[in-house]
Order: sequence, then C-alpha cells, then structure tokens
Amino acid sequence: MIQLADAAGNLVAFNDDHEDLAAGLNTHQADSWLMARLPADGEYYVHIGDTARHGGEEFAYRLRLSAPQPDFDLRVVPSSLGLRSRGTGALTVYAQRKDGFSGPITLTLNDAPAGFSAATITLGGTQNVAQLSIKTTLTATPEPVVLTVAGSAKIGGQDVLREAVPAEDRMQAFLWRHLVPAGDLKALVFDPSYRPPPKRIAGARPPTLPVINAPVSTNTLDGTNTVSGTNAVATPPRFTRQQVAARTREIKRLFDEGMFTDEFYYEKLAELETAE
Repeated sequence: MIQLADAAGNLVAFNDDHEDLAAGLNTHQADSWLMARLPADGEYYVHIGDTARHGGEEFAYRLRLSAPQPDFDLRVVPSSLGLRSRGTGALTVYAQRKDGFSGPITLTLNDAPAGFSAATITLGGTQNVAQLSIKTTLTATPEPVVLTVAGSAKIGGQDVLREAVPAEDRMQAFLWRHLVPAGDLKALVFDPSYRPPPKRIAGARPPTLPVINAPVSTNTLDGTNTVSGTNAVATPPRFTRQQVAARTREIKRLFDEGMFTDEFYYEKLAELETAE
C-alpha cells in the first residue's frame, strides 16, 4: 500500500490495491496507485508498506513518482464473434484511463474488411465501457476474419490512437473478474439455413411389412362366437410429435457417430414411425 503524507505526518492520500484491466492472468492485483494534488509547497513523504506487515531484504518494490502522464488502454470482449448472414453482433469495449485522463475516446472498427462495418461511438470523460455494434452484409465467410477495434483521443494537443486488445472476461474465485488477453479478434459469418453433408449414409432401407388387422374372436352370452375383422380398441400414441422429432434427431446423431448399425438404425426409425 502507498501513503502520501506531509512533513507533519498528516495523511494526504492513500491507496491499497488499484484495479488494473491490463493485469490479465495476474490474479493478484495488489499494485497500488494514487494521484494527488499537493495542498502547498513543502516536503512530502511517500510511505510503502505491506498490508500483512511483512518486510525485509526479500521484499522489493518499484515506485514511479512523476507528474501525471495521461493515456488510455482498451480491451474488447469477447475475442471471437459469430454473426448470422447479413446480421449484427455486439462487442464490449473497456477503457483503462491512466493518470486522470478524462477526455473523450472515439471507438471505430479500424481498417474494416469488406462486408463489415460499425457505427462510430464516443466514450465521454466519465464513461469506461461501451457496446460496439458490428454489422455484416455477407452471407457467410469460409474462414474467420480478423477485426481491429481502435480508439482515438487527443492528449496534450496530440492525436493518439490505441488498438483494443482482444480479451475474454473470466472470473476468479467467484468474485474478481479479469480480462484475459487473446491473440486476435475474429468474426465468422454463417448461414443458419446451411446443413452440412451427412457424416454417414445408411444403406438401402429394408421394406416395411404391412400391418394386417387380425380377426378378433368374441364369446357371447349364448355361447356363440362372433368374428370381426378389426380390433375396435384404439391404442393411444406412445409419444407426442415433439418427442418423436427429438428422438429421431438423437438416433440420427448416434448413427452418424457409428454407434448403430444400419439395421438397428432403421429398426428404431420404424418404431418411432408407428409410435406417433
């Protein structure tokens, strides 16, 4: 932790554990940071301490002490995006403002590939999170396409451009969240009506035997027998149409994975067809 005190020992500023979006896989975000305006000319003291009151030669610290150096970093989540044909998807952009930078940040899809676009949005001085909508006019892409999100701002009279680092939002210990960096920001456009070719083609289906209504014999009270050609008692269906459809898909999946023989596959299909 860091404490800033005046010559008389009065506390001017204090910090313990400053949240850093750039920490990535460093799950112990224990670095401290503070910025303070000195109330008057004079001597001031910076105190560095360990919250567990440990110390010694094994403990080393690096301290940056300077005038503010305003800047910003960006993270974009998630690192991959699936878009339906001529559809729209959303990305979340996080801004890490440094040393009190409070200027507007304009977010764009930088050097957008053909068929992709995004409306420009601006983060105000009090905003650190925004949703960037990605649109495509394509029906499908054979391979994922790399996108680049960038933010521009004016700092100290200079135009500054920062590319957003693709990341994934992950949770640690059911509480702390981390934006873990990824390699690229990729988008894939897919046609929802596309059906891949079957993994396995069944052989010829054996002929289905016709269902013959067997004669039903009934004994009457006078001892005579009557024979009718059909059984008048209707058997209720075993499954609903939705259940039959779901079971048919499951049987097809198991067949594609090689779990069923052709004969067993057709046998189960026949059972479902008679169960409706």
